[in-house]
Amino acid sequence: WLKPLAEGPNEARGGARCPPASPLPPTIRTAMARTLIVLVSLVIGATAMDVTPLQKVLQLLDGMAAKGKQEKHQEEVEFAKFHQWCDSTREETTKSVAEAAAQIEQLTADIAKAEADAEQLATEVEELEASVAEDTAELKQAKDVREKEHADFAATHQDLSESVDAIERAIATLRSRQADVPQSLLQLQNSPRIPAEAKAAIESFLAMSSGDGAGAAPEANAYEFQSGGVVAMLEKLRHKFQDQRLDLQKAEMNAKANFEMLEQKLTDNIREESKRATDKTAKKGQRLDDAATAKADLQ
Repeated sequence: WLKPLAEGPNEARGGARCPPASPLPPTIRTAMARTLIVLVSLVIGATAMDVTPLQKVLQLLDGMAAKGKQEKHQEEVEFAKFHQWCDSTREETTKSVAEAAAQIEQLTADIAKAEADAEQLATEVEELEASVAEDTAELKQAKDVREKEHADFAATHQDLSESVDAIERAIATLRSRQADVPQSLLQLQNSPRIPAEAKAAIESFLAMSSGDGAGAAPEANAYEFQSGGVVAMLEKLRHKFQDQRLDLQKAEMNAKANFEMLEQKLTDNIREESKRATDKTAKKGQRLDDAATAKADLQ
């Protein structure tokens, strides 16, 4: 049965030869020759072992099927391992991506919050600095006003004190009928604080005490009467000036107390606002550093 295979299908059937085909490539001819050798070997081996060629082919096919199943099983095992590795890698990758996305979102929120805090703190610092400048200006103005008030008080107090002293000296001179009465009264008459009616009375007394122009001295009774009226008038002026001086002193004490309270309040405000501005400036710098750190982590 090998001969017909060697002769070709047409000659085995006793028919005409097939027209010559085009020469096969050397590689194909080599493969066919090897296959023929294997088949011949199988047939010879089967004859020697009392096994038919069909049985040998079936055995060969069974072996190939078993080998294919084993290879398929190995492929399935390897594929299962690969599939498990893919699932594990996919899960880890998905988890890593989710964690990275959450971290990016958190860092972005941290940056926005830090920058917003820094901006808010900068606004608060500006407001505090403006308040410090306003309080400082108000304190300076209050000091200027207080200095002027005190200067006015000192001048007025000195004027009233000098007026009271002059009146007291004039009263003592009038009562003692000393020779320098005209000089004492002339000092009062030139004082701007002496009212016009008092100046007129003083002028009348001075004219009477100097005589009628003929050098005659005034009568004793007339002098006593006239000087008594001048003394009474001067006593009223003295009390008036003393009361004014006392009121002036009270006003000065109140003004000084009010200024000291205002000065203490403004000084405390300036100190507290300056401290808060310094603290907020430091905190603003810290928040800007936080934003910069978060931006670095985000890159």
